[in-house]
Amino acid sequence: LPRGGPRLRGAGERLAAQGAAVRAGLHCAPLAHRTAGTLETGTVRVSMSVFNTPQEVDRFTAMVRAAVR
Repeated sequence: LPRGGPRLRGAGERLAAQGAAVRAGLHCAPLAHRTAGTLETGTVRVSMSVFNTPQEVDRFTAMVRAAVR
């Protein structure tokens, strides 16, 4: 996915528009972002749990692959 800024937010918005539970930004976790090297860029975070089906995981994976093409 894009590294930060409007492109990162746009990627998060596109994934959300397709039904993915995602959030783009810093997620109120500056120490975690500093450790991961994403403090300046942020990330797109997906909300998954044990209740997601394998088909939902496959669908999200396909969405991400399409987003990075």
